[in-house]
Amino acid sequence: METLNLKISGMGSSHCVGIVKNIIVKQDGVAIENIEFGQATVKYNPEIIKPETIIQEIEKMGYKVDQ
Repeated sequence: METLNLKISGMGSSHCVGIVKNIIVKQDGVAIENIEFGQATVKYNPEIIKPETIIQEIEKMGYKVDQ
């Protein structure tokens, strides 16, 4: 498993944190290590999913993601 640290703009409430959490846990090969306002740390299996895919799924919901 690899670690991915994400800075996420637009997470202004606990509701937003919940949305991002749900997006992440639905991805195969990804587990949340930590998530809070404006950031998330996830573990992912590079044989199953690429970091770009995780970021794209979060950005589809209107958030801006930086590594």
